[in-house]
Amino acid sequence: MARSLDASPQPYLTLDRYRKILNLPLCYFNGVENPNDTVSNCDHCWSQWERDRIAQALADAEGWFAEQLHFWFGARYLTDSDLRWENPMRLNYGYIVGGGVRGRTEVTPSASDFTTDPATITVASASFSGGTSEVVVIEDATGLEIVPDKIETSGANYVIYIDQCKLIEWDNLENAEGGESCIDYDNTFPAATWLKLADLTVYREYLDTSDQATITFAKDCDCWTCATDVCDGTTITGCVFSFDQEISNVRVNMATYSSGSWSCDWPSACCCYHGSKVEVNYLAGTTSTPGWEQVVISLAHTYLDEEPCGCARFDVRWQRDTAIDDETGLMRGQLRANRFVQKFGHGKAWMLGRVDRTQRRAFLSGRW
Repeated sequence: MARSLDASPQPYLTLDRYRKILNLPLCYFNGVENPNDTVSNCDHCWSQWERDRIAQALADAEGWFAEQLHFWFGARYLTDSDLRWENPMRLNYGYIVGGGVRGRTEVTPSASDFTTDPATITVASASFSGGTSEVVVIEDATGLEIVPDKIETSGANYVIYIDQCKLIEWDNLENAEGGESCIDYDNTFPAATWLKLADLTVYREYLDTSDQATITFAKDCDCWTCATDVCDGTTITGCVFSFDQEISNVRVNMATYSSGSWSCDWPSACCCYHGSKVEVNYLAGTTSTPGWEQVVISLAHTYLDEEPCGCARFDVRWQRDTAIDDETGLMRGQLRANRFVQKFGHGKAWMLGRVDRTQRRAFLSGRW
């Protein structure tokens, strides 16, 4: 299917979304020869190793932009460790959604049909308090997410549609070499040996706010009325309050979570009110920056040491992104990424004091 086993973390810009942006045929991209597929000048199938390389390049490109811009494209579950505990304090990445960790609750389907194309899975909509954005489909064998083609509301249910070309048994996918070696879609479908039958689990994925922060006290914690070692190693949980979502300016309060809510608290063993360091779990990221998908793809292509055996439509894009700019000596995909960072990141980074004068000159010269 259009996913990678090797990219860690998995890119937010999924392989399925990448395929759609480049207008690549769904089945051919997933290693299946389907006579009903619009081939768009594709004369062969993509192999799993080609998809793995694309996925890793996309993940690397997203990481580079996060390092430069101090925010991720798309909401990510993040943990900042060993931060100096100050109030207020600024987290490492901007556009905070809230404090917490990834939560998943399994949802049992009321019906499913894997003999049709696309396959369908029906679940009760009441299981998802946040709507269809909470629906996640996971492949049991690998633990990786499969992106549905669409999710429709039908009465009190959600109907999840997944194209059969994404539901290939891993053994068949792993052994397919790509190129002219395609899996034959017409091989007695729907009883074909390549078809994955119901090896999927549906989850409700949500922000679990019960685990937001851990405050750790050291020996000396500005507490003159108790012994210096009383606080050593003491930890207490905390909750996160956001002052400014864009730059993730927050306050971490000592608090205890119980029965679905937080209440203020402090260590009973010590009178200290000032911890030494804090670890914060939070969800942050944005897709509001115009053109982020295209620029991630352009930079990702420059990370590939050789061109995958793509379609003619892909070849044109890859050659454009990897062409050398005569003036700067950079690949055009790299140059495009630098200009994007200058446009959307320089002002904010300079304002926050996150670039020094040398870095500022690099920003302005396009060498960042």
